[in-house]
Amino acid sequence: MTTMYQRVLSLLMVLLLGMQMVSVGMKNQPKETEIAVERPLLIWYTDPDIQTYMEEAAAETAVKYGIEVHAELVSEVDYIEHISRESVKEQMAGPDVYVASSALLEKAVLAGLVKPVSDAGMEENYSEKAVQAVTYDGKVVARPFYIETCFMLYNSSYVTEEQVPDTIEDILVYAENFETGEGTENVESIFKWNVADVIESYMFLGAYTDLGGLNGDDKSQVSMDLEKIEECMDYYQSLNAFFAIDADTVTSEEVVQEFADGKIVFTIANVPMLAELDRLSEGEVSYTVITLPALTDELDSRGLSVTNSVVVNPYSANVEAAEDCARYLTEGRVSQLYEAAGKLSAYTNFPGERDEAYLTVYEAYEQAAEVPKIMELSNIWLQLEVVLADIWRGASPAEELEAFHELLEEQLD
Repeated sequence: MTTMYQRVLSLLMVLLLGMQMVSVGMKNQPKETEIAVERPLLIWYTDPDIQTYMEEAAAETAVKYGIEVHAELVSEVDYIEHISRESVKEQMAGPDVYVASSALLEKAVLAGLVKPVSDAGMEENYSEKAVQAVTYDGKVVARPFYIETCFMLYNSSYVTEEQVPDTIEDILVYAENFETGEGTENVESIFKWNVADVIESYMFLGAYTDLGGLNGDDKSQVSMDLEKIEECMDYYQSLNAFFAIDADTVTSEEVVQEFADGKIVFTIANVPMLAELDRLSEGEVSYTVITLPALTDELDSRGLSVTNSVVVNPYSANVEAAEDCARYLTEGRVSQLYEAAGKLSAYTNFPGERDEAYLTVYEAYEQAAEVPKIMELSNIWLQLEVVLADIWRGASPAEELEAFHELLEEQLD
């Protein structure tokens, strides 16, 4: 009997020890992906181009974390104000997570609508430029999502390696020596771009303009070298005599279609145009992407960039879930972003090699000036678009620039 009792006791001790080991083992395992939330997680965004991506991401987030997630496309008009109104209601109705461009981050911070990102080592997954784009007053306030910038495209069937331009002046030399013949009979324009688009034409004054320093949030670092910019604008205006682009009728859609049809040799393009070109040509058009060339040997250029980001709303009742969702949106599935939405992710630390063209776009992004976060400068793009269009049509660069510079100073006072 004693022997039987001892055997049972020994067996119980083994079982208890085994259960204890399992318990300790479970405690050392990663957390289950399911997280508790007080209400369905809500994501807002304003760009219709990313609708499919956002809806699919919301569905995957719901499965991944075992929660209900909704992604809503909302109007970009008074976007931050809308978020603020809905967030401070007695029954919080604003988004837990929202997508915002870098230009809106100061407004979002001052409205108390950002929860700073506490991740260490963001530079391992994002470039320094991308981190600066989501930094305000020394704090990282959002997660970089996708990038926008400009670069040059040329038709590789028409341009030899020796003819790749270092400057816009080189394109003029190419135009002077161009002869229509077998293989080039479709060409209608040597150089054509949307001169009415301020982002695509910003390169002609960007090298001599500072809009807020590295992080785009310092009013003391807003400046324009008017003497140099006037030289650039004189040169910009002179291009109209060579290429005769109608600022009143040209569109980016028209330009990319003509490039796909082999009618244009060189163009200035942006990321959505590149995605559209890939869709239109289906690999049949041989093109090369290069960073923006200088204007001349004496006059440099610099493009403009916009970094769209994902922000966690501190008013959320589900901040932990919102942070996990923001991380998944910007890191977990962004390898699908270009195919689904024609956008290039700011996050680049995912498996697989990138096409040379896209690597060059990232290089152009790194070289570009980011749009400023300074709220007083939020409407300068409409004004600058008018200035550039007027100069293109023949207005005095000196007068237009002086008036624009005075407006800039007035808005910062």
